[in-house]
Amino acid sequence: MIENTLLVTVDSLRYDHYKYMERTREFLGDAHPAAFATITATPGSFQSIIGGIYPGEVGIDADTTVIPSLDHEYKHGISTNRFLSERYGYTIGFDEFTEPSREEEGIKDKVARHMNPKSTLYGVASRVWNVVQSVQGTVGEVGREYRPADDVINEFLTKTDGRDDWFGWLHFMEPHHPYNPDDAPVSRSEAQQISRRVLDGRGSERDNRIAQKLYRGEVEELDRELGELWETIPDDTRVVFCADHGELIGEDGQWGHHKHLLPGILRVPFATRNVPVESDVVSLVDVPSYLAGEDFGQGRLEREVAFAAQSGQQAAMNRYHIATEDGVRTLDGDPADDPQLTRAQQEFTGSGERPVSKEDLPHDDLEALGYL
Repeated sequence: MIENTLLVTVDSLRYDHYKYMERTREFLGDAHPAAFATITATPGSFQSIIGGIYPGEVGIDADTTVIPSLDHEYKHGISTNRFLSERYGYTIGFDEFTEPSREEEGIKDKVARHMNPKSTLYGVASRVWNVVQSVQGTVGEVGREYRPADDVINEFLTKTDGRDDWFGWLHFMEPHHPYNPDDAPVSRSEAQQISRRVLDGRGSERDNRIAQKLYRGEVEELDRELGELWETIPDDTRVVFCADHGELIGEDGQWGHHKHLLPGILRVPFATRNVPVESDVVSLVDVPSYLAGEDFGQGRLEREVAFAAQSGQQAAMNRYHIATEDGVRTLDGDPADDPQLTRAQQEFTGSGERPVSKEDLPHDDLEALGYL
């Protein structure tokens, strides 16, 4: 019998915050010291994580996804991010797949259906609605923006209970902004407003301090929920755990994950259980290879250099350094010198050279994730 296989992906999780995931570290061990995203945003990152390709046109198709090639009787996926859905090809190969609903329409959605998503009027309406949402948070109760981790885990454990041969993919939105864990030092409404302010560059020193605590709180909350998953799945389950990209939490006044190829966004936690990893460097384009147990697509089980691209910029990463057009830095962000890596960065070309930009993506999904 083939061992069960589980892929767990976390949105916006920094490498240096994996250390706060006590239960996950106990189950999986330490994160790989040199694992890297191929881009700084979810739509392109998962083309690598599921498709084994460098980011290009949005989504995947039957010729690129690794899922159909995995030899399991039952495959179940749960996405909490609208970019990881049937619209973008991510349901291919699954027996069951749960994704965020687009059926529940509020006033904003009903009005938007009669507008061109790329029109100036739609953009104005979106900004007005964001202001309305912010005001609503000051006068009433607000909820979580995304499906919570415990709900995702409960569904998965229920669906796989009694099954002997399964593959699962669970994607969690904690700690994606807005940062608002259940045990926050402020109300959920205030937490969401603080998140908006720091992400817009309007945060005070107090906002920055609280937002950093809120982000860490999201990470620790996710870890507490994952504890039940780790305790329940069979001990011999093959597990691959990673983030799709990192997050800036105040470095040089910057927050979130944007187009700049910086260590805080490119370096990601990557850990496994019952899946040997001997490579000095891991790229997210290699994840399908680790799931399949052999090289898949443009991924490799062994590599010395990883690559990333965003908005015409390119980066090359090895075990010690990250090279971009702005120079070479250590994985912690300090200036460094690495001529060989610089040459690799300059020579990097391919499908990742011009990944999809925000302007190419559907406005309704961008808006649902807080990017408009």
